[in-house]
Amino acid sequence: MSLRLYELMFITRPDLDEEKVASIASKYQDIITSAGGQVKKQDKWGKRRLAYEIDGQREGVYMLITFEGEPALTKELDRLMKIDADLLRHMIVRASPSSLEPPKPKVRKGRPAEALGGTERVEGHEPRETGERVAGEPAVPTPEGLES
Repeated sequence: MSLRLYELMFITRPDLDEEKVASIASKYQDIITSAGGQVKKQDKWGKRRLAYEIDGQREGVYMLITFEGEPALTKELDRLMKIDADLLRHMIVRASPSSLEPPKPKVRKGRPAEALGGTERVEGHEPRETGERVAGEPAVPTPEGLES
């Protein structure tokens, strides 16, 4: 069977110290590697407020691990995480390969010429500097009906 890409998100109790949270993450990484999987990325999101109270807790420490593994590995991780008293919640989802790539900056269309570095695009013409006159255009646009 081929390896698939997964994301494992879990939330630990907020009263755990940094070393304990690191040991929990290390424990699950060891389980992944011992089962023939490969950890690709680990992100600690830190302590955050929960959307709703879980087991009397209003905060939790979030951790995200991206890994490759067999489908049977996810079942074993799920089984082990269900009985771990230090975890409030966990979730394993199949990820796309693009989740490993950093996000690309967004480019907006239709922005003003000044925001694009002083050039404007006129359909059918090369970009030109703002303020530069084109033959046939008035130097200063005047409203119709007014004499200059």
